[in-house]
Amino acid sequence: MQRNVSLDVLKLTLAVIVVISHAGVLWGYSDLGYQLTVQGLFRIVVPIFMMVSGYFFISVIRSRSLMAWLKKVVAMYVFWMLVYAYFWIDVPALTPYELLKVLRVAVMGYHHLWFLSALIGAAIMLYALRHLSLKALFGLALSLYAMGMFFIYAGHYHLFAGTPLDALFNEIWFYRNFLFFGFPFFCTGYLLRQWETDRRDSESRHYYRRYYAIWSLLGALLLLGESYLNYVGLEGLPAFDMYLSLLVFCPGLFLWVSSMHVPGDSTSLAYYATALYFIHPLFISLFEALSYRQGNTLALLALVSSLAAVVLLKGSRKRLGFAFGG
Repeated sequence: MQRNVSLDVLKLTLAVIVVISHAGVLWGYSDLGYQLTVQGLFRIVVPIFMMVSGYFFISVIRSRSLMAWLKKVVAMYVFWMLVYAYFWIDVPALTPYELLKVLRVAVMGYHHLWFLSALIGAAIMLYALRHLSLKALFGLALSLYAMGMFFIYAGHYHLFAGTPLDALFNEIWFYRNFLFFGFPFFCTGYLLRQWETDRRDSESRHYYRRYYAIWSLLGALLLLGESYLNYVGLEGLPAFDMYLSLLVFCPGLFLWVSSMHVPGDSTSLAYYATALYFIHPLFISLFEALSYRQGNTLALLALVSSLAAVVLLKGSRKRLGFAFGG
């Protein structure tokens, strides 16, 4: 099976970034470094994962096989939600409020599993809107992302201080979902695939690659600048999932890596990337229970342990293939 190895290398790199980010690399070592990396550059991970999924979703639309795709992704979501059930099924009091909180997590996903929930919603939405023009899809994706950005910036900068809106806009689930986060990047991946249709030959890929590299570099600088401005403008280390500059950096980086187009069988790399993403919180929780705090040591321990577990589980891919996207 021929795959674009460069994309799978990118996914594996991003999965490693997820692990060390969740373990708090640079935490307590350099506040500015932490802000510019974990809360800055590393925020490209989920957007690019979404874009990669949207990029290949074109085959689902062409074959009208949404149900087959959904069965696969929903099964993965249910499996991992059950794996992490210990961490999110916690009802201290049988009140409507507590039960609704558990229900919200069940629907929107625990911790890193919100990605799958958002992916499912974004895919259904794009499939339902597949007959819209590419310009209309682009406009809708941009509008929804702009709304999500407004919510997060309004919340962090307390533009509605003292009102219920301030509390709502500071709820992470309100903007980190399929509508304001998932669909914009998922749709972007789909649109890039459509846009690349006329640029498939190797000569055009080589020609455009230099521009994609410049595009990526410009996007990275913009993301660093935006992250730094928030670091200066807000006390502490503000956590921003959505930056304006992600709309520049992520497509540029994705196109640059994709344009390298290294053919080969990289299914193992894809497995490592997926398994690493889903497994690592178990080890972070384990080491935190052993009194390791967020920081470089925890990041190293979590990464090494997760990689070891992923290698050991490789033999179970046939039985647990559905859990790793196989």
